[in-house]
Amino acid sequence: MNESSNVRWRWLIVPLVLLVTLPFAARRLAYRTVEKNGLISKPVGPETPATFGVPFNRVVIPRGSYHLDGVMTKISDRAPVVVIFHGSAESVSYWADVQALLYKAGISSYVFDYSGFGNSGGEREAIAIAEDVRQAWRDAAIQFPNAQRRIAVAYSLGSGFLVSELPNLAPEPQGLALVASYSSAREAAVAFGTIPRWAAPILPDLWNTVDEIAAVHVPLLVVHSDADQMFPMSMPRRIFAAANDPKAFVRVHGYRHEDGHIRPDGTFWAGVMTFAQTGYLPQSSF
Repeated sequence: MNESSNVRWRWLIVPLVLLVTLPFAARRLAYRTVEKNGLISKPVGPETPATFGVPFNRVVIPRGSYHLDGVMTKISDRAPVVVIFHGSAESVSYWADVQALLYKAGISSYVFDYSGFGNSGGEREAIAIAEDVRQAWRDAAIQFPNAQRRIAVAYSLGSGFLVSELPNLAPEPQGLALVASYSSAREAAVAFGTIPRWAAPILPDLWNTVDEIAAVHVPLLVVHSDADQMFPMSMPRRIFAAANDPKAFVRVHGYRHEDGHIRPDGTFWAGVMTFAQTGYLPQSSF
């Protein structure tokens, strides 16, 4: 090969290398964009279930070089338990009054902060959250080995975290409840105002609950408010349509997106409490 040919090949190799490496760099940048703008931590406040008259215990979940922070309430060995996977911009203290509400309805509960959230160690990364979900579920099964049933409940952004890992949970939950849920990280980013709709395709297709719900084969309850200002009713309806039976959809009225934990009441949580107490899905109300 002569010198001029070598020069031509070198000029060809440069764009080829760029074509190969840029998509990976762009994908990693997109992941970091989702993690930075979507995975938001809030400090743990002073509220605990005891603030609302209910006894509780702290939970320490080992995660290698660090641990996750959690809170649990336990009524009895046999009482049903709800394991809560909360959303972004929340911490365990945001769920203290919900835990008290459940306790007074005869339901034990367990809630934790993901890596980098609240007082939990680690970094707020998608890959870490996936392991957090699996490890917290394993720990909840250890803490409540004889519970009549264990129901996994995910709120807001937590619904995507949980559904993507649910086929990997052991032991299998007796039921799944998705509350104030969303269709995918891309569409949630648009709803949050993080990116314009036209730019959504550049983001990684993380936590695509509409697609991933097909791999879930436990009874499903979807709860959503008609006044949710973050995620429109069309999102959970698409999840519900794609889900396997048995399933139920409960539409609650007049609650904003965050009201489920900011001002929880028996009406908002009625479907979840019935599901946990009896093991039966409530009647759907669309």
